[in-house]
Parts: sequence; C-alpha cells; structure tokens
Amino acid sequence: MFRNVIIEKAYNKILAHSLKVSGKKIKKGKVLNKEDIDLMKNLGLKEIYVFDNNNNYISENEASKNIAKLILGKNVKLEKVVNGRADFYSNINGMLKFDFDIITKINFEYEDVAISLLKSESIVKKNQLIGNVKIIPYAIKKNKYDKIINKNLYSNLLSVVKPSIKKISLVLSSNDSDEKQSKKIIKSINARLSNFNLIVDLVLYNKHTKEDILNSLLKLKKINTDLILFYGSTSIVDKNDIFPNSLKKASGKVLAFGAPTDPGNLLMIGTLGNKKVIGVPGCAKSPLRNGFDDILEKICFGIKVDKKTISFMSNGGLYKNFIKKG
Repeated sequence: MFRNVIIEKAYNKILAHSLKVSGKKIKKGKVLNKEDIDLMKNLGLKEIYVFDNNNNYISENEASKNIAKLILGKNVKLEKVVNGRADFYSNINGMLKFDFDIITKINFEYEDVAISLLKSESIVKKNQLIGNVKIIPYAIKKNKYDKIINKNLYSNLLSVVKPSIKKISLVLSSNDSDEKQSKKIIKSINARLSNFNLIVDLVLYNKHTKEDILNSLLKLKKINTDLILFYGSTSIVDKNDIFPNSLKKASGKVLAFGAPTDPGNLLMIGTLGNKKVIGVPGCAKSPLRNGFDDILEKICFGIKVDKKTISFMSNGGLYKNFIKKG
C-alpha cells in the first residue's frame, strides 16, 4: 500500500516518487537501503511517501512476468522484465492474433494491470515488439493476482500465426504487351507477400478477353494453387465486368465487389472451387498501403472475408493522407 512513513521506518520500502538528494537522484520504484535513508536524514527529511510491499502483495516484476507467460501463445517470446513491464516479441514473420474481448475484460476489471498490444491482425516481423504487460503500481494485491493467474480463460490469449495459404497464382490480363508494367505489378505483389514469407508461384499472361481469361481460370482450376490473383490492364468496374463474368463461367463465385477503401475501391473477392480469388485493384502496383493489403492479408491468414467484412473496412479505409491548402 502507498503511505507516508517516518524516515527511520522507510528501510526496505519502495520509494513512490523520485527524489534529488544532495545532487543524487533516487529513482521511484527503488527499494530504499541504509545509504538512501542516511542521505534523506542529512537533508532534514522527516517523512517519505513509499509503497509498503508486504506479504499481501506480489512484486511488479514477478506479477507482470507471470501474467505475460499466462496470456502468451505460439511464436511469441518474453524478454527480461524491467520496472514492472514485461515486453514480448514475435518469433516469426506472421500475423498477430488475439482475443480482443478477453484482453479488454482484463484491462477493464483489473486496474492495476495494463496489457498493451499492436492491433489485432497486424503483420509483424521476427523480433518485433508486439506488446507488454505492465503492473501500474509497484506491486499487485495477491488476491487480484491469483484471480488472474488461476483463470484458464486467460491462457494463450495471443499468438503470431503463419499464413494458411501456401501457393499463389497471378493472372495478368492485357491487350498490350507491356513487360515493364508486368514486372512492376509482380514486384509490388511479391513485396507485400514477402512480409509473411510468401511469393507468387505461377504467373499466367493472357489477352483481356472473356475467352482468354476463362481459359486461364479453367487451367488454374485443375492445378494445386490456394489463391488466384487477377490483375487486368483495366480495373474491374462492375460485378458483371469481363473478369467476374469469366469467373462465373468457370463455375466460380463472386462474393463481393467494391470496397470502402481509398485507394482500393475497385476490388473483387470470389472463389473457384476451394481456391480463393481476388480481383486486384489498380492501386496494387503502388508500394503504398491500400485496401488491397487488408484483403490480401486476411485471406492469406485464413480470416473469413465476405461482404460484411468488407463493409467494416470503412473504419480506417481512407489511406490518403493530405491536408487541402487554403
């Protein structure tokens, strides 16, 4: 508990606020020793504000370390705990996933505990800091700590996962032979995929006609691929455009067309048998993040994407960042 004590009784207590004594700084959180107390006496201090860490409390470092161990799942590593903060890092390139509702419940119900994380479904790199557990005071009451640590509901709440997609095919459709543009879009898509250790395995080139696109889709229907990306020399502008129409003729399905993301409005998702299909918007040739990135990441990591998912993308869907002059 926090309280004022006379200097003589401050030994082995935790200093609540930093102090400057004879030019020397004694930092908050320090367990006071005889030298500290002698310095304070020489300054003429009679009382000091401390945290009295008795047997009813668990120290900040021990508590944060053990709570972090409890909530961490696969591909996450815990580093050294300092000042009641247990930092944890990703062990792989992948996607951070956690139970948002339960993390929120812990933060709401236990005011002594703060769990800070990157956003759920963030793409993270190996050794990247992804979150921490912080004990707000210098210790937590043992009964509160026990309630958290003994709750199976809080076990393995967060992890970093690998993609569920393994093989990716790209269809490039154009009536003009533009090798430079083709290389640019392949490079841009592979740069995105490399963030989670994937790459385009097969590229098919065809004319931007229903017949040629249908033939490519029928060919892809028979081979081992998990995701088909279609990039046309002209964007898909309607759910009955050339590519969606060809997909339906190949016995595929159009699940949704259009997205509340800018850039990235002209985006289509569908299926061809058990394969996922993305009609890629023109903005994908740019390395800047846009709506395509969100859809690509979700599908590559096995997150269900439908019209409802896409409608939610309005929240944060504006990727342009500028202030109009005047």
